[in-house]
Amino acid sequence: MAAFLEHALPDVLGADRDWFAGRHTLVVGAGHSAANTLLSLAELAAAELDTEVTWAIRSASPARTYGGGDADALPARGALGSRLREHVDAGRIRLLTGFSVHALTPADGRVAVVVRHADGGEESVVVDRIVAATGFRPDHSIAAELRLDLDPVLGATRALAPLIDPNEHSCGTVPPHGVGDLAHPEAGYYAVGMKSYGCAPTFLMATGYEQVRSVVAALAGDWDTARDVQLDLPETGVCNSNPADSTGTDSCCGPVSAETAGKSLATRCCGS
Repeated sequence: MAAFLEHALPDVLGADRDWFAGRHTLVVGAGHSAANTLLSLAELAAAELDTEVTWAIRSASPARTYGGGDADALPARGALGSRLREHVDAGRIRLLTGFSVHALTPADGRVAVVVRHADGGEESVVVDRIVAATGFRPDHSIAAELRLDLDPVLGATRALAPLIDPNEHSCGTVPPHGVGDLAHPEAGYYAVGMKSYGCAPTFLMATGYEQVRSVVAALAGDWDTARDVQLDLPETGVCNSNPADSTGTDSCCGPVSAETAGKSLATRCCGS
């Protein structure tokens, strides 16, 4: 099956173009890696006849991937979701929801993906390529002989893991953190940026900038500056885990209706 599989973010419009042009590609995943790949495939399909794109997600709704559109405090992120929605609504990308892979079977140079839906029904989707954009883990092998203290689930430091746990945090609710939460038993060793988050999908560049500032200050011996961490993350456009405030408004989802008042904010905003 490896011959049919691609990892996240293949170079669809560049070096890998021939693998996808004129073929049917199934993209599995609901994160930004999947969204960017889908947009590249839609652009390719506009130029190359017979190029087909199917998108499969486990949840019942793509709302979390679409995000907040024009309301997103990060305009580029909002535009990403808006463009993807336009392609799906126009039928240029076929969307499958409530999706799980039950079996993969070679079929005359292609692969038949047996899909099991949340309602128990099954169908077969025959494609040429599968892009698995379903998550990642950092490679810590370069530090294999150092004394690291990593959370066994996330792969972040044990101190940072509960602060970025995607079951509790997503979309702007990660608290400020710096050198103290990034430290390992190995003196002077820190992983910053996306790698510091392990497999948590909630990393933003603003978070990484503050991590680097804090760690560099510590390495320079300025511990007061290193420990004075500040983090101002955008709250609009995607969900966070805070309940609606006293005005009845979610920080990213707008007014709370009677229909949605009893649901968690993650469900109201992201459809998860």
